[in-house]
Amino acid sequence: MKVIYADEVFLLNLLVDYLLLLVTARLAGCAVKRRRLWAAAASGGLYAVGAAVGGKLLSSLAVKLLMGGLMAAVVFGVSARLARMALLFFSLSAAFAGAVMAGAMIRGEGVEGAYMGNVSPVSLLAAFAAFYALITAAFSSLTRRKLNGGTARLALTWGGRTVTVTALLDTGNSLRTPSGGLPVTVCALDAVEPLLPKEAAAILRREPDASAALLALSRAGITGFFPVPYAAVGNPGGLLAAFRPDGARLGGRELVCAVAVDTAGAGQGQGYTAIVGV
Repeated sequence: MKVIYADEVFLLNLLVDYLLLLVTARLAGCAVKRRRLWAAAASGGLYAVGAAVGGKLLSSLAVKLLMGGLMAAVVFGVSARLARMALLFFSLSAAFAGAVMAGAMIRGEGVEGAYMGNVSPVSLLAAFAAFYALITAAFSSLTRRKLNGGTARLALTWGGRTVTVTALLDTGNSLRTPSGGLPVTVCALDAVEPLLPKEAAAILRREPDASAALLALSRAGITGFFPVPYAAVGNPGGLLAAFRPDGARLGGRELVCAVAVDTAGAGQGQGYTAIVGV
């Protein structure tokens, strides 16, 4: 008779559910709160313990689907996108389970070897790292081929104000924030000026050098701006002043990013005023 350790089942499922929900959010381009991720993952861990000791009812497909839907609702909220997010979460969960099962069979352990209680945390993390790399590489490749060189409407919200601009979708924009590695969207100052405090916009317009502008913003007591280093073809590099918007939507899809202000006017005369990396 197999002995089931509730703490191990809970912790392993907590970890896996958290990572799967995080990947779901990343692939969908959704901004989610960490506490919602942890709450949903914890409920998944508790359910796994209950299913392991509670018999066939809790392990039934209907209950599993219901639980997965509730977890998706906790993370992404009850909205029109919930069904799509739940479906993506279910798909990733099934794909990951298949990857773990395949790994167990390759090691000669059979299907039973894929049971979560039999998988060590190290093996589980290794399997997830490989799974995450394959999934993100596949999605990134498809997205880049489809979107590169096109344009889309980008809506930015900050401080209770919203602007909508035309953004170029560019695989060449690989800018990331120094802290946290957040993708950086470059926007012309004219395009985002309605979002900015008047004094901040005036300083950025008066000081085209980002270092001087950031110093002036700090001296004026204006917070929320930070430096982003960059380099470009024919340009040895420099700094851009950036801020983190309260919200961003690219073509109707949520986008998690920082916004760097280009005082030279990104895309001026070319039909776009922002550059988004894809």
